[in-house]
Amino acid sequence: MASTNREDIQSKEASFANYAMVLVAVTIWGGSFPSTKFALAQAEPMVIMCLRLFIGMPVLLAGSLFEGSLRLPSKNEAAALFLMGFQGIFFHQSIQCYAMRTAGAANANWMMIATPALVAILSRIFLKEKISGRGICGMILAATGVTLVIGRGTVITANSGSFGSIGDLIMLLSVLNWAIFLIVSRRVLKKDLSPAFVIFWEMLFALIVATPFAIFIGSDFSVIPSFSSGTWTALIFLGAFSSALAYIFWFKALSIFTVTRVAVFQFLQPIAGVVISYFLVGERFTPWLFAGGAMILCGVWLVNKK
Repeated sequence: MASTNREDIQSKEASFANYAMVLVAVTIWGGSFPSTKFALAQAEPMVIMCLRLFIGMPVLLAGSLFEGSLRLPSKNEAAALFLMGFQGIFFHQSIQCYAMRTAGAANANWMMIATPALVAILSRIFLKEKISGRGICGMILAATGVTLVIGRGTVITANSGSFGSIGDLIMLLSVLNWAIFLIVSRRVLKKDLSPAFVIFWEMLFALIVATPFAIFIGSDFSVIPSFSSGTWTALIFLGAFSSALAYIFWFKALSIFTVTRVAVFQFLQPIAGVVISYFLVGERFTPWLFAGGAMILCGVWLVNKK
């Protein structure tokens, strides 16, 4: 009996740690949009893309070494990881970076609420993963909370902008692309491949593609020495945290939970984006932020409730 109780406690601790990793990942990603927009003031999109991948590689290498999963992939693994690195890292982050030239950071976070719904549909079709009626209610509740957070959560400023720019439309494409990437990643991780191993090679392949592409289109790397400390801070955040640590945590959770249960945590991303925007540009909170946040938390809890 004592042994059983100990196992239950360890299981709960492990589950809490896994959920905490997802929460950290979406919190980091909530700050990626304002950070990218900040860096774009001094650099072209592909320069930012290459630098964030380059900065993230040492963190991913350390993660693979810590996990003991660093090795060369087989031919079949390399082909799959290359395609995932191209679609889920290079293409996804590139179009987001170009989108942020004209898209609002708030709009970008707002559109991420479409991801859990798309993931739920695609996972039902391709992975045969089911979601309960309670889970559907939770997603609707969380989506409503996101609408409150983005629409009424902060004092509207002249920089808020409205939906409809080319960047906003590109962000919609990135949402669909990300949903597909999550479904494919779940299938790959079901094959008992280490999360750190998978994301290390995906990111390395993305860097191998991004560097010559940036040179080919004539990206101006000569501006790097003139970067301000703020731009370097944004790039370090995008590379070490957003492109490395967050992905490791996310893939670890994706290897354990169903893709729908993990994706629903992205409803929390706009809250993180609003809070980080407060520190970057001084936006002020309203009571609606806390009301919307409570709805999101309840919705995420309903989807993940066993």
